[in-house]
Amino acid sequence: MSANLGVPAETAGLDQPYDAVSRAFHWLVAALVAAQVAIALVLPAVLPKSAEETIAAWHLAVGSTILLVMLPRLAWRLTHPMPPAPTDLPPALRGLARGTHWAFYAVLIVLPLLGWTAANAYGATPRLLGLIPLPKIAATDKAFAETIGAAHKTVALLLVVLIALHVSGALYHALVKRDGVIRRMLPGRGAAP
Repeated sequence: MSANLGVPAETAGLDQPYDAVSRAFHWLVAALVAAQVAIALVLPAVLPKSAEETIAAWHLAVGSTILLVMLPRLAWRLTHPMPPAPTDLPPALRGLARGTHWAFYAVLIVLPLLGWTAANAYGATPRLLGLIPLPKIAATDKAFAETIGAAHKTVALLLVVLIALHVSGALYHALVKRDGVIRRMLPGRGAAP
């Protein structure tokens, strides 16, 4: 039985975990985004100004790695449907969850592309995994770089909003509904029988 209204988990849509590949993509991207937050926000505050180039190189390397992971993640998602939402979830919350998930895919692909474009426009070359130089997709142009850099920051703020929505949803299911939804994405869950 689910903790929600005594509805059996299987009828509430909670018996099916995310598949192992989806869970691996989720937690890998979460770790990479957490690393980006540390690199972009924490390191500049604690390291000397002389480390600015190194921080930028790390930011570009992790950003390009996020792009590398998100493309196959999107392909996987398009070919492997998510488990159903709980049947007792109101339609508005279902729509919010679905919209948030798709917005994550869009933002986590657009954000690194904007960063790559801005870096090129500033004259920098991002390196995939910090090793492999990415091709130039924009000519060096400081004004264009500033514009794209501003768009990158705006989309990064949107990512923060999406993370807040996602975490709020997870906490809602874990602490308010206590319906087990969060367990479907935890590592180590086997496929449903």
